[in-house]
Amino acid sequence: MVHSQGEDAEGMLIGEFAERVGSSKDTVRFYTRLGLLMSGERAAGRRSYAVYGEDQVERFSFIEQCKSLGFTLQEIGSGLRERDAGALTASRQQVLLEEKLRTIEQRIATLRQAEKKLRAKVDRSAQ
Repeated sequence: MVHSQGEDAEGMLIGEFAERVGSSKDTVRFYTRLGLLMSGERAAGRRSYAVYGEDQVERFSFIEQCKSLGFTLQEIGSGLRERDAGALTASRQQVLLEEKLRTIEQRIATLRQAEKKLRAKVDRSAQ
């Protein structure tokens, strides 16, 4: 999602931004295409370059934090849209975190069942 900020838009070019957040330019481009990050434009002659402001550094950090908690990029995008609209209240955040916790707990239970079955097969085949 590119938001034009005029010809003399301030901000970091993608390489500088990627280095600043400790990521790759491809990841930054991907997140921008998904609408997770927003860039402005800086004109240089006949070309325009994407630029990223300081606010996007914090946004990138938020995305990475959510990913580390198990949220998908789609879920993160929904949360960011709510946040941008001012609808991501503390109570709404709590609900989302609790829902994600339940999902992870269910996945752990499923994995434990699979582990138990595999251990039984391994034990039987070792005899």
